[in-house]
Amino acid sequence: MKNKQPLTTLEVIEKAQYPIITAPFFGVDTPIKLRELTQAQLMSCGDFSLIETFQDKVNKKKIEKNPSMKQVYQYAETMHNIARESLMAPTYDEIFEIIGVDPKIENKKKELKELKELLRKTPQGLQRKELEEEVYSYEAFINLLLPNDFLNFIMCYVLGIEKSDIKKISEDMLLNAAIMAERGNDNPANHIDGIFTSFMKEDINKRAWIILQEKRSQKNKMNFKGLVKNGG
Repeated sequence: MKNKQPLTTLEVIEKAQYPIITAPFFGVDTPIKLRELTQAQLMSCGDFSLIETFQDKVNKKKIEKNPSMKQVYQYAETMHNIARESLMAPTYDEIFEIIGVDPKIENKKKELKELKELLRKTPQGLQRKELEEEVYSYEAFINLLLPNDFLNFIMCYVLGIEKSDIKKISEDMLLNAAIMAERGNDNPANHIDGIFTSFMKEDINKRAWIILQEKRSQKNKMNFKGLVKNGG
């Protein structure tokens, strides 16, 4: 039996940087290598928030019971972009080479091309909205094929969600942080203690300022209604 060759320095560094982990793929544990993404890389994947994700909104019934295909597509597209950026072995493209492409997809691509041409000629109105929903449905079927268990695992791992306190953030915490930041002329993230990445801190800042503006807008509307009611 031959002795194993010692690892080179580059191999040691690679193993430390991209350890082999197991991720569920249609329920089957699959070995993969992932890299954690920088703030710039994450921001290039799409406009999303870890504090108020699309799935969180669905669970809390903050949006309609049946979300539009556009909302579903945009959320899934962001997750696929994150997978594409973070997968090291196998790569995003290699996965599709392994699982193969459904022959139905080629027919769907032809139908999608026809739908887009019809959409281009359709004026604004109910018919156009229905066509837009159909286009998003086709694009999701053609382009977004990775299973949800796999995508959810990648998103949690790459974004370091389980190692952080981001899911403990509440709307009240964000509102209070924005008020204090406004008074102190700094950022809301400076007023919330916890374990956060640079991306998460920026997420906190963005959501906090939005909530503060929304609360002020609501208050102004209530004050205006009060003036009208009292004849002011």
